[in-house]
Amino acid sequence: MKIKELMALELFQSCKLLTKEIGLDNEVDSAMVLEALDIENWSQKNQLILTSFYAFNDLPESEFATFFEKMKKVGVSGLVVKMDRLITMIPDWLIDYCFIYEIPLIKVEQEISYEKIILTIYEPLLNHRGHLLRTYYDVRQRFTKVGRNVHSFENIMETFYQLIQLPCSLDIPSLNIHLHYDSPFEIANILERSYVQTNEFTKNIYQRITFNTSSGQQMTALASEIVTPFDQLSTLMVYQQGEIITESQMMILENVIDIIYERLQTEYLIKKDRYTRLNNLADAILQNTPTSPDELNSLLDDAKINHHRYYQGIAFSSKNGDTQALDRNILKQLCALRPKRIFFEHYNYTIILFNLETPEKEIQKKEIQKLFDTSFIKAHELTFSMSLVKEKKGLKEILLECLDAIRFNQVLQIDPVVSISDLGIFRYFMQEEQLDQLERLIPKQLKKLWEQSPDLFDTLYTFFQSGRNYKRTAEILFLHSKTIRYRLNKIEGLLKIDLTNPLQLVNYEIGTYLLHQRSENND
Repeated sequence: MKIKELMALELFQSCKLLTKEIGLDNEVDSAMVLEALDIENWSQKNQLILTSFYAFNDLPESEFATFFEKMKKVGVSGLVVKMDRLITMIPDWLIDYCFIYEIPLIKVEQEISYEKIILTIYEPLLNHRGHLLRTYYDVRQRFTKVGRNVHSFENIMETFYQLIQLPCSLDIPSLNIHLHYDSPFEIANILERSYVQTNEFTKNIYQRITFNTSSGQQMTALASEIVTPFDQLSTLMVYQQGEIITESQMMILENVIDIIYERLQTEYLIKKDRYTRLNNLADAILQNTPTSPDELNSLLDDAKINHHRYYQGIAFSSKNGDTQALDRNILKQLCALRPKRIFFEHYNYTIILFNLETPEKEIQKKEIQKLFDTSFIKAHELTFSMSLVKEKKGLKEILLECLDAIRFNQVLQIDPVVSISDLGIFRYFMQEEQLDQLERLIPKQLKKLWEQSPDLFDTLYTFFQSGRNYKRTAEILFLHSKTIRYRLNKIEGLLKIDLTNPLQLVNYEIGTYLLHQRSENND
């Protein structure tokens, strides 16, 4: 209720407003009789103060100024002065202070009791609160029926639109839900954003947003962000088109937000349950692969990946701590590579099992490299591994191949995206879990060359990398070919090997590669 509405009530029509048009739109939420100076300890915002000013007789003017400053700071709605036998006339200085601090001043005659004044103020306030609570209850009952009969955001929003009678929208990015009722308004740019003051019956936070639409129209909307158990917030918007949202409509908003929140919680639990079931299913297929064809087919049918003959696994892992949000984003992009798939999330890796129509449909390295930028992979220390394409009888090997490739790559860093086929002879060490035995392949003299003569070692590595081509080695190192020959002759002497004997060089070439990778990893 506003001051101007208060003055229209029958009792107050006989009273006198001494401050003209000042503060007529001030809200009145409560009233209190006060005969003390410490108003900050007793009063509250939007409260009407009733007083006879008896306690203020003979008070210095400076203390009056302080009192009015406190009233203004608290946010008092107005001042009602009741005349009595001791206060027969309101002094001019009091009226002046009310004008200065823009506080409405109402004069009430002696014969009107405080009881009548309080009842007159509270009757419409209580009626209004009763109306709001009744509205909240009625709307809640209607939404409860919707929630009981039809479990969908569409029905919730349809009911909300019927009740609010204004254009509205609901965006739930996590569930890819974007609902619009009446004309959808596309926000081109936001002009202003401010928080909306609400009443004691509201618990949600609202913002008033002024924006331009894509068609150039200026609009105003009331928006509230709904916290969800998913990664992103949901947003409910009501487009005002110049109208002011009433308190009754706010009760409708409060209800629909509660219902949407409850529905989001249900969706999350359903998804979580489905995720757990599918994760356990993928675990049974990949880690505990049944030996019985019938049992395996049953699991594949449940996972909806028994449509085609061929399978391939793609796994990824990160060395960077807690990467749950990162992993979900990577998983989403990888799953989009082929339609038929199921995934299994372990605490330190994730693997996706794809069901392929033909071997030619296998996922290639370049497809993964296209999805993720090199700098992104490096920043998060990611490793992607790919199994060979298998038939059902080889399903048990898929997880082993992916994990072998990840483990090997995390030690030697062949490439951020590695296939099991890239391991070649090194896979023997993975299968036998003897990765540390690779160290024994490195000849002692080669390790000494790596430690003590980095220039010579780099020349030897480049020589192997360029296909044992002297000219190409010189071009890569920006050296004269004679310098390269001199260095390689020196290396032959130090290592006691013949660089023209391929069989003799196998061990040295493998060792050179391993030591070079160790240098790269240390850098």
